[in-house]
Amino acid sequence: MRKILTILLALILTTFMIGCTDFLNTTPNKSGSAYIYHMDQLYGLTGNTDLFIRNCYPWADLIFRGDGVEYHPYYIITFGTSGDVYDVWSWKDDYLSTGNLLSATWTPSYNAIYTYNTVLENLDNVIQTTEAKHKQVEGEALFGRAYFHFMLLVPYCLWDDEAPGIGYKDDTSPTSIPARETVKYTVDKILADLDNAEKLLAEAGRDQFEIARNFRPTVPAVKAFRARVYLYRGKYAEALKDAQDALAGYSVLHNPSTDPLYAITETNINLLNQGNTQVVGQIKYRIPAALIGKGVEALWKHPEFYTPGYSDTYYGYRTLPISQSYYDLFTDKNNDLRWDIYYNNNYIIYSAFAKTLILPGQSTATPLCFKWEDQQGLPVANRHAYIRFVFSSAISTKQYPLGTTTAEMYLIKAECLARAGKTSEAADALKTLRRSRFKTQAAADAIGGTLKDALDERAREMTELWRFFDIKRLNGADNANIKITRTVLTNPSDINSATTLVIEPNDPRWAIPINAQQLILMGWE
Repeated sequence: MRKILTILLALILTTFMIGCTDFLNTTPNKSGSAYIYHMDQLYGLTGNTDLFIRNCYPWADLIFRGDGVEYHPYYIITFGTSGDVYDVWSWKDDYLSTGNLLSATWTPSYNAIYTYNTVLENLDNVIQTTEAKHKQVEGEALFGRAYFHFMLLVPYCLWDDEAPGIGYKDDTSPTSIPARETVKYTVDKILADLDNAEKLLAEAGRDQFEIARNFRPTVPAVKAFRARVYLYRGKYAEALKDAQDALAGYSVLHNPSTDPLYAITETNINLLNQGNTQVVGQIKYRIPAALIGKGVEALWKHPEFYTPGYSDTYYGYRTLPISQSYYDLFTDKNNDLRWDIYYNNNYIIYSAFAKTLILPGQSTATPLCFKWEDQQGLPVANRHAYIRFVFSSAISTKQYPLGTTTAEMYLIKAECLARAGKTSEAADALKTLRRSRFKTQAAADAIGGTLKDALDERAREMTELWRFFDIKRLNGADNANIKITRTVLTNPSDINSATTLVIEPNDPRWAIPINAQQLILMGWE
């Protein structure tokens, strides 16, 4: 299915970049080889779940640009990794500007934008149904166009208002290439589309959230996404209002401990003694096995999503160890369900280090042996990886959530209240969220309402993929002076080639380089 979809997306991109010059000049309207003549066709386009659920790999390499995961040198030397993975981890922008990231992030987002622009250009040229449906389809298309422009803005642009943006593609003409403009220009266009989408969806009667059709944006979903945009830009009063309004429309929180899909299955990993001659103990490989292979349904029908969406991490077969700093964020590992269910799994040991061995004095092989030298070399923090949404039978195909959620709105609400000095109200918002995330209410309520409390809770909840988003916005809006320091190997097969990589808060590498060929095509520097 994914291979077929990839082919279709490539064909759409070809149409977008070099396609028919007579697009929309024929009667009836035509896009590629499909005739568009009725509003129901446009309604079907905006209701295509693939746009949000299977949009390939948005934000695919952002996880390598934060501090939530860590390729420890011992892990690299022992387990090994392909060159492109380590190039991304090491921020080698010459690779990123010429490698295959274009097909993973840039192209799918523009394919979605092209779809929404096709809808908008055909709205008044097709057989109509009702005024309400016309407004709903237009509102959905404006929301989608804004959504995917933001998905491009965050990774490919620096934060500052006057930094180069990505322009705004608001037509389907293959010869109409948007000027790059500034970040502020792109943000203003995003917000204008979201404002218009909210107005149209309200007029269409789409002011109530529907979990069964969460792939179709409603007014609460628009408010939730706009809260995210405002948060990123450091407009905290506006973000607070939208987050509160979104929660007023829908505020369901999911408790994984009461969901049978998240029941943990455990497998023993055998710890060997020094010399690796006998088993001296065991630790557990733990996964929510019932969730494996549920497909996109597990995310699409998850009750917290205003708008579903995910990012497959694309590189490294998804075997991404969490970092020491991220491990340390979970200060109550005994009670925090997120740690217990999503992280406390020893997945890195199971997938990369556990071996089947015939031990001295034994006639049969012992499976899943974790050797002594590996125990010493691999830090405890790096033995775990995020596992929550896994779409196939292969656990390496795990996904990170990107769509807006009720949990995200509680976190935005708490952060903005803390910034306004309303620490008691901020603490209440955090406690509400945590009561669905902890084993006991007493443990859930053991948190204050300071800005640090809110940001730490956000990091625990939002997954390590979001650390890039947060570091970038905090450095930009708050001058937080967060930098990335990591040990990298100039030769991934030589432990003695270790060197320290430091990315300062004002480093231009906070913007991922746009593919060189695409820059030529767009006429951008």
